[in-house]
Parts: sequence; C-alpha cells; structure tokens
Amino acid sequence: MNEILHHTYTPVPMSKPQDINIDISSHENILRKSLYEALLKAIEDINEKLINKKSLRILDVGSGRGELLSLLSKKGHQVVGIDPNVECVQLGSQYGQCFQGAFEDTMRLFQPEEFDVIVSSHVLEHVLRPIDAMMQLNQLKAKAYIFAVPNVHRNARLIRLLLGSARPDHPNHIYGWGKPEFEAALQFADFNVLNWYTDRVTINPLGGKIGTLLTQMLTVLETKWLPRLFPLLSSSLIVSCQRATK
Repeated sequence: MNEILHHTYTPVPMSKPQDINIDISSHENILRKSLYEALLKAIEDINEKLINKKSLRILDVGSGRGELLSLLSKKGHQVVGIDPNVECVQLGSQYGQCFQGAFEDTMRLFQPEEFDVIVSSHVLEHVLRPIDAMMQLNQLKAKAYIFAVPNVHRNARLIRLLLGSARPDHPNHIYGWGKPEFEAALQFADFNVLNWYTDRVTINPLGGKIGTLLTQMLTVLETKWLPRLFPLLSSSLIVSCQRATK
C-alpha cells in the first residue's frame, strides 16, 4: 500500500461549474452513446463476476446531466450522483439522489462500503490532483470502481495533429493520459486493474452538420470493427478495477 494513503487529505477541486455545457450537440450525443455502452458493459461484467446482485448501489462521481444515472436506473440499479454544478444536480435528481460536491466531499457525504460500484467518467482530466482524487474514492471501499478518461492517443486527435491542428479537446482539460500512464496512475492510487474497455475509434475529425452526418454514416465501422483492430486508439480509456488493499 502506498504510504501517501496515510496522509491527511487536503481539498481537491473537481470540475468548476463553468466546465460543463448543459446543452450538448447531436454530434456529441452520438459519440457519447458508445461511451455509455462501454460503461454499462463494465458494470454488467463486475456484477456477473464479483457481486451477483439484482440491484447494485452505484455512485456516479461527476454525474453531469445524469445520462448514466438515467441508464442505470432503468436497469433497476440504485443510483446516487454527485456533481459541483447546481443545474446538473437538479437534472440528475430525476433519476436518483444527487448531491452538490466534488471528490473532496465524498468522505463527508458517504460511508465506507456504502456502494457496490463507484464510477467516475470523464472527470479526472479536470482535476488539479487526479491521483489524490482517486485515492479519496479508494477510501470509500466500494467493491469495484470504473474510471474513464479521454485517450490522448485516440485516432481523431492523431488525425488532427497530422492535419496541423493544435485545437484542444476542451479548454479545461488539464491532464491527459495514454493507457500505460493511466494504468501507472491507478496503481499509485492503490487500485488493481480488472479489465479495459473500448468505446468508439473515430476517423472523422470534422464537427458541425457535416461531421454529424459522417459520424452517423461511420457508426458501424467506428463502434464495431475499428475498436477490435485498434483498441489503443479508442476515444476513451475505460477501466474496471478493485482496491489493492482490502
């Protein structure tokens, strides 16, 4: 176990309220669908192999507009969300209990072993000290964890670089990882990796109406075939894991 886990934690800011757009484009909705499918697959695998319960108690840290909460509640799971954005908390409350807060608030709001699964999807890249944030979740002693972050080696990003574009993915992304680096971060935060999952491998670098049309046309290729051939180029790094220290 890393000695740093014994330290007293200082507050770790999560995403600021202005980091998130409440309204997202149809293009973004299409791209996010494969992310949610991968997250649901990871949760199903965890339940089948480790927990075996009809209804899991799941915490979504950085629950945003509540899309994942909605999907999980429809499957009969007990969902809880936490997000720093007040409007997101209101939106997510349609699907389960939601709290306003960030990583540093989880130990105040929740009890150790309260959750079967803790999910944090596309949040850690906004955090000033992401390993500390993961360590804080580790202290909640869930049976399993799922993390997802943008993949700095994803295909669309590489294509943009080849075309000479230095456009950032998001103005408030302050960290980025490839698979080896993210696995090292997980190990430092005292997690053991169970399995990796892929979402969409995009080859269309365009946005707007034309980009949306192309993305729709390329769905089968980008979600079925390319992830099998080039899993390290997927849009997200998605991993299931357990606490290394029981």
